[in-house]
Amino acid sequence: MKLALKRWGVIILAPLFLGISSGGLVELEGYFNARYSANFLKSTRNVRFVLPPGTKAKIQEVKRFSSGKYGLNVEVLDGKQKGEKAWVYYNPSNPGMKLYEGEQAEAQDKTTKEVEKADRVRTTRKTEALRVPAGAQEKENKDTAAEVARQIEKGNKVVKEQAQPGGPCRDCEVSKLYSRDVKQSEAVVPKVSQFAGRSSADAPTLRPPTRTVNPYGVRPVTCRTVGTYDSCTSQGDPAESKFKLFNRGPNRIVPSKAENRDRIWTFEYEGGARQDLGFYISDSPNSTLSHIQETYMMVFPRKTLPHIRVEGNRQIVTLPTGETVTFNAQTREVIGGVMSEDGPITKGGTKLDPPKVTYRGSGVVVRVDARGDEPRLQKNGTATISKQGRTCKVPTKDLWPDQRQSSAAHFKYFSDSDFDTYLKSKCGFGL
Repeated sequence: MKLALKRWGVIILAPLFLGISSGGLVELEGYFNARYSANFLKSTRNVRFVLPPGTKAKIQEVKRFSSGKYGLNVEVLDGKQKGEKAWVYYNPSNPGMKLYEGEQAEAQDKTTKEVEKADRVRTTRKTEALRVPAGAQEKENKDTAAEVARQIEKGNKVVKEQAQPGGPCRDCEVSKLYSRDVKQSEAVVPKVSQFAGRSSADAPTLRPPTRTVNPYGVRPVTCRTVGTYDSCTSQGDPAESKFKLFNRGPNRIVPSKAENRDRIWTFEYEGGARQDLGFYISDSPNSTLSHIQETYMMVFPRKTLPHIRVEGNRQIVTLPTGETVTFNAQTREVIGGVMSEDGPITKGGTKLDPPKVTYRGSGVVVRVDARGDEPRLQKNGTATISKQGRTCKVPTKDLWPDQRQSSAAHFKYFSDSDFDTYLKSKCGFGL
């Protein structure tokens, strides 16, 4: 039995035996059509095929619909359609496939119900797939690159016009070339009309990433103070993309209080993507930009978006591993959890003297350090990877392959399972 659906002036024959409701097909096709081309159905060779039961695929992207169902952008890993890139529909209440967090979980048949965490799928019945039209991905990439170029140009203009000493744009960050050009006064912080305040029900729970890959390039960032920390949004996106904690002393870490002397913790999760979950520790000993000591760290496995809650005089930050770090809400000194501050900030100078900060959790930590520069963009730089006393060093470009100075510095391994494979081959240990 077949059902004829008429959409966009084209008749489609949708087999009902595939276990996907016509509503589900309409929902997926509507998104697919809007994303790629208003005329994609006119070329049937670009439309659909059937994946037999047992087909394996790798998830490239997840789209959650308002109905609570999902569209999964996958790359087929075996069978007749191996290598195809397509969209499939996933209904949690009537799934036609199993979800796995990685290759190892799939080998053990250890499934997950958390779609946003899934990295692999295996069909359990015949499943219709909508093939990505030929050339569509290339067009998306070009469009994205063009938009990034436009945003950088626009952001650079904003910085040049506003980011002058005493100006209103201390937290305009276009790229590392511009965000560190001038130290700004904190007297004026621009308002963000679309800013949505954090809910008071900030509970100590895991908040899985909403997507795997960070699709954004470099964008200007605006921050504002919310209670005892700063909340930041990226241009064109009302959702929070990072939060910051400022330690300006005087205390054990920042011994003397002085203008432009501070330690800043910045926790990033742009677009809710697993790919770039990391945090900066920036030590500014004085007003000399080249003396700023920058450290960038990532911790694995990446289970949750970083988030913060305030309990009395404590700020409790949840790291991507689900582990926590506790700060004094008044001074922003670390007072507990899996991170420790092992000494004061540098007094300044021309040598590399990175923050004396240590991760003591059960996961894997990646760390890169630099003086007066973006630590991830070091063509001949070295990253240190550690796990409970075991350490190895790898080229920075292995982890952040795009080393251009204007790069958005996306982490290469957006999948934890792929990073695990790299670790085992390079370091002799895994996640």
